[in-house]
Amino acid sequence: MRALDWRRAAGWAALAAPLLMWSEFLTMGISRPGYNMLTRPFSDLATRGTLHAGLFDLGFFLVPGVLIMVLGVGLWFAIRGGQAWRAGAAMVVGSGLFLIAAGAFPQDPNSIVAGLLHGTMAQTCFALASVAPLVLFVGSGSHTHAGPPRRIWLAAGFAAFAIEALAIVLRPLLSYPDGFFQRPFTLVLTIWFITTGAWLLRGHKFEGLSVPD
Repeated sequence: MRALDWRRAAGWAALAAPLLMWSEFLTMGISRPGYNMLTRPFSDLATRGTLHAGLFDLGFFLVPGVLIMVLGVGLWFAIRGGQAWRAGAAMVVGSGLFLIAAGAFPQDPNSIVAGLLHGTMAQTCFALASVAPLVLFVGSGSHTHAGPPRRIWLAAGFAAFAIEALAIVLRPLLSYPDGFFQRPFTLVLTIWFITTGAWLLRGHKFEGLSVPD
C-alpha cells in the first residue's frame, strides 16, 4: 500500500472513529434506562449482561480501535518525520490497540478481574491518547510545507494531558464520577481527530494554523 493511500485511509479513519463513537454513545446512552449521560463512564454501556452491551462494545471500542490504528499507520507515512514523529504515530497505533483491548475485556458485574483488566486497558489507552498529540507536535516542527495544524495539535494535546493528569491526581483524593472527566477528554480528542483527518485528506497546510520554524 502506497504512502498516499495510507494517508487517505488514515484521513477517513480519523473522521469516522469519533463519529462512530459519539453516535454509539448518544444512541445507546439515551435509550439505556437510568444511565446518566454526563457522569457515568462510557464503559457502563458495554458491561456484560446489560442492554445492547455487545453492540456498544463493537461500535465504541472494537471498530474505532481499528480505525485509530489505521490513523496511526497513516500518520507514520504522512510526512518524512524523525524519531519524535514516528513515536507519536506509534502512540496513536498503541491507543487504538488498547481501545480494542478495553473492548475485548468489558466490565462484568460477576468478575473483579474483568473490571481490573478493562480499567487497565482503558487507562493505558487514555494515557497514550493524551500524549500522542504533543509528541506529534514536536515531531512535526521542521515541516512548514504541507505541515499539520500544529497549533490545534498543541492546544488539544495540552488540554487532553491536563484533563488526564487532573483525573489521576484527584482519583485517590475525591470520589468523582469517571464520566465527568471522560466527556471533555473525548471532546478534545474529537477536535484533534477531525482536524487531523481534514489535514490528511487535503494534503496541504491549513492557512494560519501551521507554525513555522
